[in-house]
Amino acid sequence: MGFQLLRRAATSAVLMSVIALPTTLAAQAVVRGYLYDDATGKPLRGTVMLVDPHSDAPVVHSATDSLGQFNLRAGGGVYQIAAVHEGYKSVLSAPVSFQNGEKLTIRVPMAQTGDPQHQIGVMEHIRPADAKLQQARNADVMSAFEARRTTGMGLHYDRAALEKSTVSTLGEFLQSVPGFNVTDPSSTSTMQMARTANFQMGLRGPTGAACHVGWFIDGHRVDLPGRNDPMTDGLGQIQLDAIEGVEVFRGLSEMPPEFAAPDLRCGAVAIWSRKG
Repeated sequence: MGFQLLRRAATSAVLMSVIALPTTLAAQAVVRGYLYDDATGKPLRGTVMLVDPHSDAPVVHSATDSLGQFNLRAGGGVYQIAAVHEGYKSVLSAPVSFQNGEKLTIRVPMAQTGDPQHQIGVMEHIRPADAKLQQARNADVMSAFEARRTTGMGLHYDRAALEKSTVSTLGEFLQSVPGFNVTDPSSTSTMQMARTANFQMGLRGPTGAACHVGWFIDGHRVDLPGRNDPMTDGLGQIQLDAIEGVEVFRGLSEMPPEFAAPDLRCGAVAIWSRKG
């Protein structure tokens, strides 16, 4: 499916959404995730669709926000995942089967020329039997944010704290966070944890590489364990006005159970996006 055809499909999806009858959302399959530039890792404002593989007709579409996030809902069936953004080569996946109640969180790369080097990546896959557990886990995330802040473990910055900042991007904001070393605010690969400005943690992996820092968006881990990738590397360029809260955990001793992983001994950063 070429770019122009996908553009027409996206336009058709907008028109169909205006006249579509309401459906029961709880019974639908959910496909959500992030659209990003494969070369730079920067989020893209584009359109992501689920397409009927038999007719090439769009079933549902979503315009991505400033974090590149999208959220699609459709009845169970077989679909292809498509993405368009002007100036980029369109993306069209192989057919994927979805059940009602299934939830899939993915990362979708796009390239300006040729095919992206990275494939569509699955970050989380919840089958219908796990849906109730996941709903309970995701309920009222900012209340959970406040609960973690009361424990005194880690550093927590809510919307009010972010609005007091004089900088505009997440990377620039992290430069002022105690225990966080930032060489280049636009690149998370240059960011490392330190207990104080004078005490670098200095933990090294088996190959001698600097200790890995984990990155989460809205509770979902988005980095590739043990190595840097373009999408994660671009998170420092996220605008602060798109963020509701930021949490910084400087090692496993500060890490709450919902974020802890054996490879995150040097800590993690959790980003909570603004809704609406």
